[in-house]
Amino acid sequence: MISNRRRSDWSDCKGAAATLFILLFTPVLARAESVGAWAKTRIEIKAAHKAAKALVSPNVTPKERLRVEQIYYQLVRDNPQSVPAQNALAAFLWKNGKAEAAVLHWLTVQRLEPKNAEAANSLGGAYLRIGRVREAAEQFLLAVRSESDNPDYHFDLANVEFLFRSDLTAAWKINSAELLQRALFQFREASRLAPTDPEYARAYAETFYGVPNPDWNEAQVAWQHYLEVSRNRNFAYLQLARVTLKQYKKAEALSFLDKISDSSFSGVKEKLRKQAEAIGVSTGATP
Repeated sequence: MISNRRRSDWSDCKGAAATLFILLFTPVLARAESVGAWAKTRIEIKAAHKAAKALVSPNVTPKERLRVEQIYYQLVRDNPQSVPAQNALAAFLWKNGKAEAAVLHWLTVQRLEPKNAEAANSLGGAYLRIGRVREAAEQFLLAVRSESDNPDYHFDLANVEFLFRSDLTAAWKINSAELLQRALFQFREASRLAPTDPEYARAYAETFYGVPNPDWNEAQVAWQHYLEVSRNRNFAYLQLARVTLKQYKKAEALSFLDKISDSSFSGVKEKLRKQAEAIGVSTGATP
């Protein structure tokens, strides 16, 4: 028979155990609800994207376009703290010519998640479009730092560093040579992370022509990679001939020139051939 004292102790133990169970299980429930909400938002985003795909038809009416836009806006109204939802709406607005509204939602993303790479890269593109080069570059740099395994982000940063170096040397207080080396590194990273992309391979290889004191052996490796991933083999052979001539590799250069079959390259091909033939005869020829 259980005494009143023991019965009271047992009740206290059960109460404590129940409290402990609630305390332990509450975070699990919260996480489950969070995961459920996240999954629901993802489904809604996919549904909005599916609706947006229909807008590519030339027969879409303004009313139909507005209806899809409202789907995205409703998505954000239902999930105002959702970064994916805000990014989805911003991307839709940008694609449909509403740049200012898109920027506002990307800025909202940055308030919610300051290091969100998608918003940073998108803002970089938006700022570049209106000539705000320094801010564009800073956003591209943030995107790379936040998601360093994304080749597109490296490529965008490399392009702005290379093409707008005159703007950035003053803004960042670095010289042009250093900025070009930074661009070369970013192009290399883009190509490394997307090794089958011919555009990234070509951009990396071509950048060697613009940097001071280039490593022509590395340039040859880069053009060889481009040859492997591109269908434009004649162009690749031409560039391989150029960079091997820079290294005074006469036999290799002539071998690459012999592989060029496209007649449109005949003029430059013959010019390079003469330079190759001059190696060992005259040091005056510059490839």
